[in-house]
This record gives sequence, structure tokens and C-alpha cells, in this order.
Amino acid sequence: MAQLDSHLVSKPFGEVNVFPQSDGKCRVVATILMPPADVEQAQTGLAIDASKSMATAFGIGSAPPPFPQPENIVEPVGNAIAEYLANFDSDGETSIIYWACGKFGDDIEVLGDFQASAAADFEFVAPKNMGTGTKLLPAIKYFTETRFRAQPWGIFLFITDGIIEDLDEVKEYTREISLQIASGQRGFVKLVIIGLGSEFFYKNSKTNETLSVDAAEGRLVELESDTNWFKSPAWSALEELDDLDDDPTYGKICKEGGEPVDIWDHKLASNMKSLEEIFAEPVQRSAIISPTAEVIDSYGNPVESIDGCGFSNGLPARFEFLMPSSSTSFVLKLPGGVEFVQSLK
Repeated sequence: MAQLDSHLVSKPFGEVNVFPQSDGKCRVVATILMPPADVEQAQTGLAIDASKSMATAFGIGSAPPPFPQPENIVEPVGNAIAEYLANFDSDGETSIIYWACGKFGDDIEVLGDFQASAAADFEFVAPKNMGTGTKLLPAIKYFTETRFRAQPWGIFLFITDGIIEDLDEVKEYTREISLQIASGQRGFVKLVIIGLGSEFFYKNSKTNETLSVDAAEGRLVELESDTNWFKSPAWSALEELDDLDDDPTYGKICKEGGEPVDIWDHKLASNMKSLEEIFAEPVQRSAIISPTAEVIDSYGNPVESIDGCGFSNGLPARFEFLMPSSSTSFVLKLPGGVEFVQSLK
């Protein structure tokens, strides 16, 4: 999957994902950005990776002061996200923790519940007990089991450099809570994992050339289609979580009526244009947002909707279609002559 850099995503789209197919086509999955409004009993949380691999991100250099120290890039990201979540939260406070603490990286450190003003000014410095491992599941369960198990609506964000040692356990737990949501035993849960760091994004297996996130911008579809390029293990882990809803082992779980349960989304902090993008995957992706629509490729031909029915009877908040992989864009046409062009290059 190639998720377009958010700098390349045009309004009103939230996410655009491109999946190259073996038959020369590509499958495009797009969403309309629709931040939920006035959600009752909405609970929020922010968990920041505190493993030793995050030391540089916290502004800790290899040599102690007075030697020059790297910039703390965690703090401004943490401040902005925490303030946003607190303003969205029904209680006016967001819960913040550090995760991946301790000897095995499976401890958490609870920082507390913060109102927006306090969250915006909080000093996110590295904990003294930075972890030697990176276990994500304890942080997830803190929000979904310990704090907010009975709440009807929750969105929880996790900042990391992408290294997740208990990925299989996280997948198993995701399936467990997805089944609970589908059966009505648990309320809405959305988990968003945000990559923070400077590790290479893509690497060429033939030339050993590496590309940063910025360098890969605008080439994602090309890189995803070329077997010589592979994504870094750290970023691949985030993508694996994002794709769990389509995984035959852990996903493909639907509520009564057919609405799929999609727990995870992933973002790269350096690519986010606005914090509203944490809602890039709609809460109700089958919600009809236009009574009719048409999507055409860059050649002017109608695309092939996945269900074969097209969008003449309604455009859902999340829609997908097939078109030639050589197509450089698609156009969403709405009633009244309204058109939105989305480039894929």
C-alpha cells in the first residue's frame, strides 16, 4: 500500500491509498475528511514512546551537556496533539502516558489528565526509566481496559519511532476488540499511531540508496510498484496495523448490517498538514455524503467501482475503485458541477 503524503492530498479528501494490482490496474481507497462533531462521552488519550530508541527525539545526545544536544522534537508534537485532544474530549481533558518504559519496555508512566492549556505548555522530557524494549500492548490496554473500557466512544493516539516488538500480540488484541465492537459488547474505538523520527523511509535493494520521507514525497506510487524498493521495517509496522481491517486473519470483521470494523490508522508526523487528519478515516465509512457522484481517471474514463455498482446511487465517506495504474490522477464529480481533482504523482 502507498498512502499518499498528506501534503499531496487535496481537499475534501482525508486519505488516499493506492494498491498496485498484478493485472496492471491499481486499487484506490479514498476517504472524505469528516471530523466528528459534538460526540457525546468522547474520551481521548495520548501515549508517547519512551523507549531508548527515542532518546534523540527527546533531545538527548550521545554525549552529556555541555556538549550540544539534539532538538527535542517530541515536545512540540506532543503539545499540539494533546491540546487538540483535550479540546475534543467531552470532559475537557486528555489522558497522557509514556509507554515502553522499564527494563523490558512493557511499563507505562502515567503523566495525568490535562486540560488544553496545560497540555499545550507541558514539558515533554524523557522519563528517567526509558525502556530497553518497545511493547505497545500495555499502553493500548491502559486506555481500552483500565481507563475507558465502558465508555461508548474513544480515540487514542500513540507516538513512536515505529519499532514495535509485540506486533503479533497487538494484532491479536485488535481482533479481540474488533469482535467485541461488532457484537455490540464494546463502544467505538479508534487507535491512531503516529510515526516520529528520521529513519529511512524507502531503500533500494540493488543500489542501497535510501530515501527520507521528504525525498519519497510524490514518488510513493512509483516506489510501491518497483520491487527493488522496500519500506523500512519501522514504517512497515505502522502500515501493517493500518491494514488490519483487510487482513484475512485479524480483520474482515463487520457489524450487523455490514459496516466493517476498522480500529487502526497510521500517520507520519512530518507529513501531517493539520491535526484534523487523525479523523482521516471516517467514523462511519459507509455514511452517504452525496446522493450521486462520478469518478473518472486521468484519461477521462469512468473508474471501476469495487462493487460494480458505481456511485450513481450515493457516494460513501470511504470509497474504492479500480483504474489503470498509468492514470496520474482521478476526478470526483459531484452534483451541481462541483469537481475535485486528486493527483497521484
